[in-house]
Amino acid sequence: MKSWDQVTKDASDFISFLEQGNFFNKPFLMSGDYKIITDAKVGINYATNDDFDTFDEWETVTDTPNVFPDDFEWNDKIKYKLKQNNYFDFEQKEFNGAKEKWVYGEACILTELMYRDIGIIFQCYANDCFPEIWKKILEVYLNGGFPCGWDDHLPNGKLVVYSNN
Repeated sequence: MKSWDQVTKDASDFISFLEQGNFFNKPFLMSGDYKIITDAKVGINYATNDDFDTFDEWETVTDTPNVFPDDFEWNDKIKYKLKQNNYFDFEQKEFNGAKEKWVYGEACILTELMYRDIGIIFQCYANDCFPEIWKKILEVYLNGGFPCGWDDHLPNGKLVVYSNN
């Protein structure tokens, strides 16, 4: 397992993304096998719907044991350091109206999922292991999109990406 200093060195591009602020300030234009949406309500449905009727639940696609290898270590020190660093204050940054669009009940689904994703991405850096779905999720964030669901049932389908513009 890597030290926190080594993790932050390896994650420097992602940390710069978190610290820069100004999230979702331009359209997501990356080419690839993505379903790009611009309606936050559609994104909320992909992110929260767990009935499995038309597509797999987002957490099942991203965060079940079969996504990560058996030797993947979930390091509490990484969680502690992220909390100690307040997740690089990403939530205090400019979201260009996206946060307000993603309120569901009393929660902002966008920031809740970003906290989860940041934690998992840092665990991937600590393990030097990025499962394919997490490579895509990281790439989407770094290119201005918000990964929020899966369109279809595995092994078929596409990553759903919310584009704010």
